Amino acid sequence: SLAKLAIAWCLKNPNVSTVITGASRVSQVEENMKAVDIVPLLTEEVMQRIEGILGTRPE
Repeated sequence: SLAKLAIAWCLKNPNVSTVITGASRVSQVEENMKAVDIVPLLTEEVMQRIEGILGTRPE
């Protein structure tokens, strides 16, 4: 899901020191935690492609 990708991107990004997620149901917490499984898939090439699309890489 896009939410899992966003959390995984934050976890992988060296410019992000802390990831704080919100949830009102246990199922949301469980879904958010699945983002950890995506982090290894975010290679440097994938991160560069994402940052190229977003245009948010710090100068």
